[in-house]
Amino acid sequence: MPDDRDLVSDYQGGDDDAARNLFDKYCERLLRLAKRRIGQRMASRFDPEDVVQSAFRTFFTRVRNDEFSFAEESDLFKLLVRLTVRKTLRRIEHHRADKRNPEAEIGHPSDGTEPFAHVASREPTPEMEVALIDEFERFVSHLDPFARQVLELKVQGFGTVEIAQKLNTYDRKVRRVIEDLQSLSEEHDLGGV
Repeated sequence: MPDDRDLVSDYQGGDDDAARNLFDKYCERLLRLAKRRIGQRMASRFDPEDVVQSAFRTFFTRVRNDEFSFAEESDLFKLLVRLTVRKTLRRIEHHRADKRNPEAEIGHPSDGTEPFAHVASREPTPEMEVALIDEFERFVSHLDPFARQVLELKVQGFGTVEIAQKLNTYDRKVRRVIEDLQSLSEEHDLGGV
């Protein structure tokens, strides 16, 4: 498959197949990301597919206007992740507005646990999410390429054996890298990998 930057260049030159290839390459991963961010409570309010399509619309519009440049191939996916997360957070914020807030629709149980449940179910603000993403990107930028690949696959939900198979290595080596990443993430206060 061609480099993402070549596909962007082809798309800017009018090749719609290049856009389709980029969409096909990243759509599933972005959908999983959007679903995790939306959570169960908001799932009835909006569809992760709408978020991902909106992120791609913004991406392709701005690429066509030559507003983005990509030094490395991985920069394109990072940008798509950021667009998807921001659009998801904006939708969540919109649906949490006073009259639309799904938490207001939940019945009040008579057992007295409701106040605790409300506090426990609070999600971080959009600003906190973006700050965490920025901190995570700084953390990842200091990793060697192999550790970065392991982390990327781990975040996508793959187990150590699957990661080892994909990277053509031993699962023991992958486990060691994951342990190192967990230690590093605790040092950087990222809450574990």
